[in-house]
Amino acid sequence: MDTFILGFIGFGEASYSMAKGLHGTSHPSIVAYDVMAGVGTTIKERAKECQVRLLPTLASLIEASDVIVCATSAKYALSIAQEAAPFLSKGKIYADLNSASPKIKREIAEIVDGSGALFSDCAVMEIVPPHKHRVPIAVSGSGARLCLEMLNSIGMNVTYINDQAGSSSAMKMFRSVFMKGLTSLLVETFLAAQKMGVCEQVLGSVSITLEQNSVEQLANLLINRTAVGYERRISEMEDVVSTLEDLDIDAFASLATIERFKWMQSLELKEHLHGVVPKDFREVLDLVLEISK
Repeated sequence: MDTFILGFIGFGEASYSMAKGLHGTSHPSIVAYDVMAGVGTTIKERAKECQVRLLPTLASLIEASDVIVCATSAKYALSIAQEAAPFLSKGKIYADLNSASPKIKREIAEIVDGSGALFSDCAVMEIVPPHKHRVPIAVSGSGARLCLEMLNSIGMNVTYINDQAGSSSAMKMFRSVFMKGLTSLLVETFLAAQKMGVCEQVLGSVSITLEQNSVEQLANLLINRTAVGYERRISEMEDVVSTLEDLDIDAFASLATIERFKWMQSLELKEHLHGVVPKDFREVLDLVLEISK
């Protein structure tokens, strides 16, 4: 891959960490534009440390860069793309690194693709500072393949998803459904267990289940069995909620679990499956999507 210029819109923690990782490697020339560059000395000091050239305007940043990476904030992602569009042109890649929704990423894609440039929806899959430029990034959109080729050529860690803008952000968002939801479950589970003096025992029991099964095995075990056994699970969880209330512990996660199981009941999944537990959890998902049409 021939040398190219990498430009960051926003030189906050993510951009700085990546530039810091690239510093001293066979990295391309790096430039940056940040509206806060004139406020205080932090951004200027970061740029000097990483030998990043700060440019005075968004237009000058885009003009100077081959790959433009917007790393500001999700709430500004769309407006920055709108502001950047008049300066974009064929041959440039506009990559949005912000944690915006798939809908916003698709709107940005329309703006960027309309300018003649290529768009890459980038989803950062881990915390940036520990990994620096090697942080895992998933990419999708019209410019995803080329973005991957160029960024990986300088030692970055980019994975191609598909050519549809929004896919990468959706993957990150749906991963958050699990990770944040798991956090809520852990709090509720161990708060109650700690209050009853059985935290270590519950921890050990849950650990055995998690250690003995992959995520896919757990999905097949839990989703498939619940699809034909939601009545019993609803009853069990109602007893759980009652116990938590007796302990003066808010049952946020458990109440949500009951609502999810009642939703499965309303779809009559057990009847559609004739009471037979499927082998693959994807069968349940496809059935739900079919019923919900």
